[in-house]
Amino acid sequence: MENQINDNKIILSCNKHGIVEQVFLDTVSLLENIKLPVGLHGIVSPMSIKDLGRFWLAIHEKSMEENTVLTLHYNDKHHNYTFSGYLLKETVLLCGNSELTSTEKVLEEIMLINNEQANQIRLTEKKVSNLKNEVDDKEMNEAFLNDFTSLNNELVNNKRELMRKNQKIELLNKELNAVNENMKTFTYSVSHDLKQPVRMVKSFLTLFHKKYGENLDQDGQKYINMALDGADRLSKMMADLLKYHQSSNVRTTELVDLNEVLLEVEKILQNEIEVKNAKISRENLPTIKGSSTGLIQVFQNLISNAIKFIPEGRTPVISINLVEDEANYTFTVKDNGIGIAENHRKEVFNLFKRLNAPQQYEGTGMGLAMVRKSIERMGGEVWLESEVGNGSTFYFTIKKSVES
Repeated sequence: MENQINDNKIILSCNKHGIVEQVFLDTVSLLENIKLPVGLHGIVSPMSIKDLGRFWLAIHEKSMEENTVLTLHYNDKHHNYTFSGYLLKETVLLCGNSELTSTEKVLEEIMLINNEQANQIRLTEKKVSNLKNEVDDKEMNEAFLNDFTSLNNELVNNKRELMRKNQKIELLNKELNAVNENMKTFTYSVSHDLKQPVRMVKSFLTLFHKKYGENLDQDGQKYINMALDGADRLSKMMADLLKYHQSSNVRTTELVDLNEVLLEVEKILQNEIEVKNAKISRENLPTIKGSSTGLIQVFQNLISNAIKFIPEGRTPVISINLVEDEANYTFTVKDNGIGIAENHRKEVFNLFKRLNAPQQYEGTGMGLAMVRKSIERMGGEVWLESEVGNGSTFYFTIKKSVES
């Protein structure tokens, strides 16, 4: 083994897996031509491997370990060093000296390496001996400045990218608002401006049927009745479409007594209730913030459907209940009707979606679409559970604080 030269020093930067990534100081040029990265086990003498293992574990357990003698070898050169090790985030700094030196002296030398590592080492200094030193090396300051400039440039670039994305989102929102306004205008035009032509078609078909109906054969009678039925259903669809459009323009912050809402709905549906002898039960309901018009539409459509979609010979039974928590009112409207198959439970809330033939149950397929729109306008959700043949339960929530 070669004789030791007094005060030889070596400082290595490793990752947490024991791979040497940088050689900061090597006074005897032991690792002068070594190719990095390299594993510690590749430069530590076999006779020191066990000591290296204990040393490495101690560093990870205690964040630092001192005064461990290891023999390094490379290109037939061997040197003994007394090592101290420091765990700095993801980096392990190994400081070796041919003499047993104080922690303070080692730390002073480390601080001349790199400003970023120096900052980390100062944190360790406080734990070890509360030393405070300033870095005045020009190259280290330049390295710190370069790092700071790079970080600042990255932040500026990120800010610019965020601004570009925000501008794109703002543009998309404007386009979406324009599309929504166009759709509202189109919906209103279809449902309002076309009512008169449809009434005219229906009126002339009725007059034609009265005047010439007796002269038509069986097929002619069938065709004229189908035309009248189509005109009638088209008229109802446009009326419902107009209601759907108008439901977008209601206030949603009124104080609404739900008991009065249900009394109004029962008056509107009085004839249907009496014809089917429907039984409606409900508990006392609260006064909430929402839309009076919207809530009338919700309960009117749900109760009307419960009365309409009932098997032949069965008496409609409808119950209305409320569950309350800190954030929401959750309402249930339960019926004993024909039920809805599982694969149709979401699509029934779509515009003009009908699951039954018009000859079997009348309607335009707009009712549940208006229910969903009214509930969502008030910040809530609507869904259903059902069993085919045994009825459905509709759930909807209203937030306790609805902002306009």
